[in-house]
Amino acid sequence: MRNLLYGEWYKWKKNKAFWICLLSASVMILLVYLTMTAAAQAMGATGDVLKETGISGMAAQFAGGGFVTMFGAIFLCIWVVSDYTHGAMKNVVGKGYSRTQVFLAKHLFGTVITLIMNLIIFLVILTIGLILIGMPDKGGLFFQDLLIYFSLQLLFGAAISSIVISVCEWSRNMAAGIGITMAVLIFSPLLVQGMDLLLSVLRLKISISRYWILNLMADCPTEAFPLRFLVRGILMSVIWTLLPLAIGAAHFRKTDIG
Repeated sequence: MRNLLYGEWYKWKKNKAFWICLLSASVMILLVYLTMTAAAQAMGATGDVLKETGISGMAAQFAGGGFVTMFGAIFLCIWVVSDYTHGAMKNVVGKGYSRTQVFLAKHLFGTVITLIMNLIIFLVILTIGLILIGMPDKGGLFFQDLLIYFSLQLLFGAAISSIVISVCEWSRNMAAGIGITMAVLIFSPLLVQGMDLLLSVLRLKISISRYWILNLMADCPTEAFPLRFLVRGILMSVIWTLLPLAIGAAHFRKTDIG
């Protein structure tokens, strides 16, 4: 397993997709911050208003809104599928490693490196916000809330990374992998909300969206975190991380690599 992880690290060093996605996200964050502050000033909003809502709002928009997830998902699709298009996966399996080990190494390294990307983007959101907007008046409590919020988003990100890796391993095609992933990210929250509406019409007190990871990500509060949400969020993150991992590993063991 150690050699497999080292091989993933070696390939990552030569992969430019990580840095391109990270730079693109950072530039977008900066542009949105500049646009937001300019619009607020044009409408006569005070600096205090921006301080209290700006950074938290940006965190909710980029992390909870799925922008951070989108960049990480694009990187993962390129990362996973490139092993098939370049024949690297066939070579690794041919060296005698078990397929379970190969899949776990790819899955583990891809998830960790994507979480590192997400963490860097979160720090970019915070740093640019502090420079352009300033520190909110609630001081230490602000950082405490933001730490809890970003920690939850990292857990949700791990689950989404697990889903994306399994989807891309199944498709093994760049266009299909990115297309299916974007469709899941964009439309699945709307789909489960529609299912909730249908269930309410049928007078069934069941909410599917409360347990779908993307809806949890979007609904995550930036302060005053309810205990029930924290427990449900952590539990669903574990389930949605392990379930695609198990399904993906089972599929990888049985399919033809070539």
